[in-house]
Amino acid sequence: MTALKDYEVTEARFIGGQHRKVGEPVQMTERAAKYYVAPYGTGLKPAAPMRAQTAPPAEAKPAEKVAKAEG
Repeated sequence: MTALKDYEVTEARFIGGQHRKVGEPVQMTERAAKYYVAPYGTGLKPAAPMRAQTAPPAEAKPAEKVAKAEG
């Protein structure tokens, strides 16, 4: 069995029997995507790996808040 890979649409067109919009994610086998990815074709690019979301910065400690308010 062939694994599916993630691709991103770079050009609005029919891909895999459906009309796709720019930026839409698509999963295809590497063999099927070959004809939509450079150098053989246009319309797809390999999707960028998702980055891990970082936690928002922690709020200042209460002692720091008081010092900032006084100063």
